[in-house]
Amino acid sequence: MSSTPSPYPDESDGYWMHYHDENSQKLADAIIKYAVERVRMDPPPLDAPKSLSELQHEVGNTITAEGLGAAKALSIFTEQLAPSCISVDHPLFLSFVPGAPTESSVLFDLVVAASNVYAGSWLEGAGAVYAENQALAWLADLAGLPSSAGGVFVSGGTAGNLSALIAARWQWRQRGRGAHARVRPIILASGGAHSSVALAANAMDADLVAVPTDYANRLMASDVRASYDAMSAEDRVRVCAVVATAGTTNLGVIDDLAGI
Repeated sequence: MSSTPSPYPDESDGYWMHYHDENSQKLADAIIKYAVERVRMDPPPLDAPKSLSELQHEVGNTITAEGLGAAKALSIFTEQLAPSCISVDHPLFLSFVPGAPTESSVLFDLVVAASNVYAGSWLEGAGAVYAENQALAWLADLAGLPSSAGGVFVSGGTAGNLSALIAARWQWRQRGRGAHARVRPIILASGGAHSSVALAANAMDADLVAVPTDYANRLMASDVRASYDAMSAEDRVRVCAVVATAGTTNLGVIDDLAGI
């Protein structure tokens, strides 16, 4: 038995997972190889979902006392799990919301993940926050918003809608100078608004009022005004937000953004 201490801790304590050795290098090579091959597919395989019973038979239990090991986990994902998911970047993916990031974008995700960045504050992530703010300023300028506009990148429309509506409620209560502190807010939206708007209203303890649309399923300023005017004076004070959509999920309808 050698008296020379091992450069790696005992595997029983769990810290070995954070050390780079021959096995982790092989895993890194395999992951990068898969990622590069996947983004170069043109087109990628469409793939298709499998039933629960099929996946249970083919994959089995992925959580075990012994663990699968990184190589086995990667194999299960690439050979069984990924092919059981529809490729939303396929040219024939015509339902729901597609996602087709560029090759550079996908590969740069590897860079950001490996950098282990936390961008929740300037103190901890000044570089990332600086880059994010530049991207946000660029998008705000494209949308015609003032230079004072700000924001944050979120995971998707559901988180974005919830964040925006909470911000609108906060602004409404600020303007109320305490009068709206315990008032249940009202949100105006069309039936074509994203389903997450209704979920957000429920989470915020707000009432959602559906506004009729025109012949092309657009939410028009005149219909918003008519619905607002039809409310009681008490309810009009409760309106904290109007949801207008620049491309509805199901039909791609663009509401009367300028008018609203």
